[in-house]
Order: sequence, then C-alpha cells, then structure tokens
Amino acid sequence: MHTPTINKISRRLKAISDPTRIKILVMLSKRECCVCELTSALDLSQPTVSRHLKQLEMEGFVSGRRDKNWVLYRLSPQEECCRKLISIVITRAETDPEMKHLLQRLSALDRNNIAKDLPQEGA
Repeated sequence: MHTPTINKISRRLKAISDPTRIKILVMLSKRECCVCELTSALDLSQPTVSRHLKQLEMEGFVSGRRDKNWVLYRLSPQEECCRKLISIVITRAETDPEMKHLLQRLSALDRNNIAKDLPQEGA
C-alpha cells in the first residue's frame, strides 16, 4: 500500500480540479479514446488535450497504450485513493448538462474518420 504524502495528495487534487481534465476523465470512463477524439469532442487543440492527458497520466489517473497508429487513453487508477477520487468526480460530473452534450458528441465520433480530415505531414 502506498502512503501518499501531502504534496502527492495536493498534486492529485490539482490534477482533477481542472474542468477540462474532469471532462476527459468522464469521457474516458465511457471508453478508450485517442487524442484526436478528445480534441474533436472538446473542441480544443491537440497540444492542449495532450498536456491535460500528460498531467492526468503523471498523477496516476489515466494510461495510454499503443494500438497500431493510435495511442488510446483509458482510466487506470492504480491506487485506491485515485479510484475513489475518480469515482466521486465522474458520478457528480455526469449529471452536468454540458457533460451529457459532450458524451453525445464523443459517441458520434470515429477516430478513423477524424484522421481522414487531419492535415497530412509534409502536405
């Protein structure tokens, strides 16, 4: 069992205190997503979404795995305290009308179709 320090607790609370990161957590609670899906659903830039994912990953809330051309992110709280925090946040956030709208947008997205619309490197 890990004994969290005050600094670690503080970092984790800061990581899940941001509205965008809360939205990402809720979306990842529904399914694995690549950055392009989260970017499209949230209407944010790729660097912004990647930065949020990195912070959530550093604090132990999400993890990414490579699947062919994609890095798919999912919830992966390793410690009990992270599982409890995520559960509380997701349960509360899912009732927000904006979150319901974002989940509808996410369910309509297909990463393969999004990739077709992205500019090709070197083009």
